[in-house]
Formats: sequence, structure tokens, C-alpha cells
Amino acid sequence: MAVSSDTLTRLAAGAVLALAIGYILHVGRGILVPLVLGLFVAYVFWTISNWVRTAPVVGRLIPDWLAHVLALALITVAIWGLVILVTGNIAMVERQLPTYRDNLQVLTEQVSTLLGLEDVPTLGQVRDRAIASIDLGQFVGSAVGIVAALMGNLIVVFIYTLFVLMERVALVSKLERLAGSAAGGQRMATALGEISGRIGRYLALKTFVSAIVGLGSWIVMRLVGIDFAEFWAVLIFVFNFIPYVGSFVAVLLPTTLSLVQFGSLGPFLTALIGLTTVQMVVGNLVEPRLMGRSLNLSPIVILLSLAAWSALWGLVGAFLCVPITVVMLIIFSEFETTRPLAILLSQDGRIDPEEGSVGRTSVSN
Repeated sequence: MAVSSDTLTRLAAGAVLALAIGYILHVGRGILVPLVLGLFVAYVFWTISNWVRTAPVVGRLIPDWLAHVLALALITVAIWGLVILVTGNIAMVERQLPTYRDNLQVLTEQVSTLLGLEDVPTLGQVRDRAIASIDLGQFVGSAVGIVAALMGNLIVVFIYTLFVLMERVALVSKLERLAGSAAGGQRMATALGEISGRIGRYLALKTFVSAIVGLGSWIVMRLVGIDFAEFWAVLIFVFNFIPYVGSFVAVLLPTTLSLVQFGSLGPFLTALIGLTTVQMVVGNLVEPRLMGRSLNLSPIVILLSLAAWSALWGLVGAFLCVPITVVMLIIFSEFETTRPLAILLSQDGRIDPEEGSVGRTSVSN
């Protein structure tokens, strides 16, 4: 009974601690989300710099400072290209709105006739009612507030990224002092190296797979004739990083536009079947062969992680749920008291190095 009581006490304490941590993560998301994004951007910067330095032939000739400049230039070009793509498509959408409105009105009338509905309000009536209910001053103020908050968050993320990059040099000595010995610091550095390697492989493979999905989706949308195919392809590429739900949203958005754009079911069904086929082929055939069991995460754990981190941090949590869960798995596998949690998070229950696992050295608490 003493052992059973001790086990129940530990479970209760662990549950209370988990709830407390979840509450802190949710309440402190205004501070923690920019910090985590700063860590993520810094990690991407380090990864690109390492890729540049290890490039065939020319990599050994590139000094560290030039590799950093090239990595920064690549990230800047990617962000700038995304901004140009989004702003350009917003202007095109504004020009196409009258056509979309007319097609949607025709489609609404066809559906109403098919269902036998009467007295269906026109889009003009709906629009007039909506405009009458909008406080323009409040709307403009809200829009300005959203833009200001977004710019403020970007600046905060940039500042966090700079400080994380500057702190990297002193990380090893800090780990040694934190662990109390050089051997302990080495164990922690090994765990961090495992985290870096696993997340790096995941991001590289996921980027490649998402690029295949984006390219295949772009071909389908161009064949169907959907407007803004390049923009939707980039959006599909980004949303493919969100497990399960991202693929559904990536198919739903452009197919809905095709329905409004053409005002008929033919192109809509063609786009729906084509985009779904691309997602299924890549998701069920290509991605499992490339990914293998490199993550060693249970599918149900990934789904629960997506739900939990989305509830805590919104869209940012949805994007980062897999890397965060990988970090948790590796850290839990390093300590005897948390190894059962690591086993539950893993796909096959194997977390020891001789079993091809994540943990390298077990440390008792």
C-alpha cells in the first residue's frame, strides 16, 4: 500500500504541475510566443548557416561571417517575397470582387431554386444591412490596432532573435555550471544536439514534402484556372506544416474560391478531387517513406499536441506543436522519473539509444 500511495501522490502532483504549467503558458502567451518564435527563427538561421558552410566544394571556402550574411539574406528574401506576393494578390482580389459577387449571387439563386426556397435576400441587401451595422470609426481603430500589434510583435521577435544569437557562444559554459560538472554539461549538450538534429531533419523533410504538395497543387489550380494559383500554392505549402488540419484547410480555401469564381460545380469538383488527390498521394505515399520513424511520435500524441498547443497559443501553437513535442520527448527520456512519459509520447515505446531511440543517457533525478 505504501508503494501504491506514493505512486498516486506522484500522479496527483504531476497532474497539478501540468495544469499549472498549462495555465502559465496560456496566460503568459504574450511574452512566451514571441520568445519561442525568436528561438525558432534563430534556429532556422543557424541551420541555414550550417548548410552554407557544409555545401559541396564551395562550403569549406566560405568563412563563418559570410555564411551568416547569406543565411540572413535568404531569410530576408523569403519574407520579402511573401510580403510582395500577399500584397499583390490583395490588389488583384479587389479588382475581381465585382465578378465574384455576381457569380455568388447567381449560385445562390440556383441553390435556392433547387431547394425550393423563397424570399432569399440578395447580396446587395445583405451588404446594405452589414454596412448599416458597422461602426466605421471602431472598424478603422481596430484595423490600426491589429497592424500596430503585428508590427510590435515582429519587432519583439527580432529583438529576441538577436539576443538568442548572442547568447549561443556562452551556452556550453552555462550548461556545465548548471549541471555542476563537465560531464553533466556534456550530457545536456548531447541532449540539445539530439533535439537540434531531430528538429532539423523534420524541418528539412517537411519543407521538401510541403514543396511537393505546393507544386502539385499549383499545377492542379493552373489547369482548372483558379485565380491567384501562386498565392494559394504558397499558402498550401505553409499550412502543410500543421498536422492533419492543415491539409484540410489547404484544400478548402482554393476550392471555395473556385466555387465563387466560376459560379458552377464543375470546376469546384475538379479542383476538390485534384487537390485532395495530391494531398493523399504525398501524405500517404511520399511523406511516410521520407519521414520514416525519425520523429518517433505517436499519431494520437501529435493530434493531442495539435489540439493542446492550438488552444494555448493559437495558430503559432499549431505550427510549432510537432517541434515542441519532440523537445518534450527527448527531455523526458533523459530522466528516470519522466521516462514513462517519454515512452507514452513515442510511437513504438523505444527510447533507449540501443533501440534507435531519442534518449542517449539516462540521468536520475
